[in-house]
Amino acid sequence: MAVVTVWWFASPDGAEDALHLLHDRQVPMWDAAVVSWPEDRALPEVRRPGRVVGDAVLGGAFWGLVSGLPLSSPVLGAAVGAGVGLLVACLTRPGLADDTVVGCRRHVTRGSSVLALLSDGADVLDVLSAAGARYP
Repeated sequence: MAVVTVWWFASPDGAEDALHLLHDRQVPMWDAAVVSWPEDRALPEVRRPGRVVGDAVLGGAFWGLVSGLPLSSPVLGAAVGAGVGLLVACLTRPGLADDTVVGCRRHVTRGSSVLALLSDGADVLDVLSAAGARYP
């Protein structure tokens, strides 16, 4: 079951560090958004590292290449397959709603950061609690 959790950190780098920690521990996540507001910036910064669809594009290109071989058009098959893979990934991949990210951006304060995650929840709670994050 997918769960959206939002974590607040007392430093502008805390959310990014926590995301790296989750990747290092191989905690499964479907999507993530990092909102940080460094002291020297006028506005918060938003980064969406979870919006990567490269695996689907690569898989589509491979199968397009294979299916294009009998038709003597492997390059065209790879290009069409990559496009189809990208389209399927964009339409079917679960992700954080844009209003969740906008809400995080609206509520982050100068000198802090927020990490919004779409995951199964259990492992994330254990890892980030141990890392000192606050779950509002």
